[in-house]
Amino acid sequence: MKRGLIVILISLLSCQSNDNTTIIGIWQLSGSRYGTGAEIISHEIDSEIVIKFEKNGNYREYTNGKQISDRYFINNKDFLVLLNSKTKDSIFYSYQIKGNKLILDEVDKNGSFMCDEGCSSFYKRLEE
Repeated sequence: MKRGLIVILISLLSCQSNDNTTIIGIWQLSGSRYGTGAEIISHEIDSEIVIKFEKNGNYREYTNGKQISDRYFINNKDFLVLLNSKTKDSIFYSYQIKGNKLILDEVDKNGSFMCDEGCSSFYKRLEE
């Protein structure tokens, strides 16, 4: 009986921790950081930009009442890749998840940052 209870508790704890480490969910843009060459500037943003990543590989981006829907995946270099089926282009991001925060840095397909001093977008996880 005790062994079964321990297995259940471990399962519940592992499920909870996975929720904080997965990109699956709804994220709202909440801030940005960029360098000017002389200093790093950070801004908090009250934004209507929301991205939803679904388990099936689809994402939806909502910006000022407009919606973009397409596919995403994590490539073998651990970059988040957002596809644009209409233009046949992809956007690559280096990403980190820290608690309820998603940090995106745009990179090229080789992993080089698109901004010389770095530029990051911060998203907060929203409840579904």
